[in-house]
Amino acid sequence: MNIVDFFESKNLLNDIEAKELAKCIRRKEIPKKELILSIENTSKQLYFIEQGIARVFYNKKEKDVTLYFLQENMIGLPIESIFYHNTCKFGIEALSETKVAVIDYEQWINIISNNPSMQEFIYRGMIDYIKKSNDRIYNLKFQTPKERYEAFLLEMPDYLSDVPLGNIASYLGMTQETLSRLRNKK
Repeated sequence: MNIVDFFESKNLLNDIEAKELAKCIRRKEIPKKELILSIENTSKQLYFIEQGIARVFYNKKEKDVTLYFLQENMIGLPIESIFYHNTCKFGIEALSETKVAVIDYEQWINIISNNPSMQEFIYRGMIDYIKKSNDRIYNLKFQTPKERYEAFLLEMPDYLSDVPLGNIASYLGMTQETLSRLRNKK
């Protein structure tokens, strides 16, 4: 679903706002394993996944670490560069053929600035993101690898066939060997 249809389906945009949003969008088709956004960027853009799956990652000691996954109808944005005017350490990589709507953040804000319904939707999305981030930190600190893997299977069962095991292992905070052992026990 494209970004305009997504927000219209939730009755969050009026006709004028939908047309304004449509004018601001640059669509990109990103091949599998290509970067949507490089690490160490200063982007001021919002990235809406219209089709496909991607991962948000960073590089630590020459090793990519998967922070989280973006699937259809999810937004990724470089928080550090947009809100703090710093270089963002995180990148976004397509894990499948991915269609992305790219919107300049300032244009996005201008469109939603007088739309209380959209602001409420965004606010609830931010709260949901904070909750998921807190849960993820808790799980990484206090759950065993087996518990994290079982929770992953419940939350994201489709990812096992669509996402490389190394990315899943990194996301779960374990080695690929540990993940393989856990998968083989099922």
